[in-house]
Amino acid sequence: MRLLLLFMGCCLAISGMAQAPQQKLRIQITYEKAGQYLEQAVETIEATNIVGKAAHAEYQAGQSVTMLPGFEAKNGSTFVAQIKNVEINGESALQLTAYPNPFQQSTTIKYYLPNDGIVNLWVIDTQGKIIGQLVKSENQSAGQHSLEWTPSALSDGIYIPIIESNQKKAVTRVVKK
Repeated sequence: MRLLLLFMGCCLAISGMAQAPQQKLRIQITYEKAGQYLEQAVETIEATNIVGKAAHAEYQAGQSVTMLPGFEAKNGSTFVAQIKNVEINGESALQLTAYPNPFQQSTTIKYYLPNDGIVNLWVIDTQGKIIGQLVKSENQSAGQHSLEWTPSALSDGIYIPIIESNQKKAVTRVVKK
């Protein structure tokens, strides 16, 4: 019976580690022991943790990895941060980014479609008013796409691009200065 409980505990621990990545992840745990640690998020990771010496930590997110005050990679550790497509259940997620951000005259809006589909891409202001429709009901193939957005008539402020494809949405935030 004791062996069975131990086996069940191992299975639960393994299945717990195999969970799908979260949309957003905040890492506060300290990696003190030697080993390899992989943290993934579909959109963003914010880290305030410590990577101890002899630890190897890798953070992967679709839009951004931000080291906040308190983050430290100790001498002798290895730390890697990557912006890359993160898969959910074996499938890459719909992703949306913009650069430069903040921007003055224009910004490039990049998006990744995991599957072919009808795409809508629009921008709203912080009150939810639609500022512009950049892509309207356009059939597009899976993969990486980009377009340049030049909102010359808009005042400085925060704007929110939204992409929709195959009944999924992705959102990001841009700042016009």
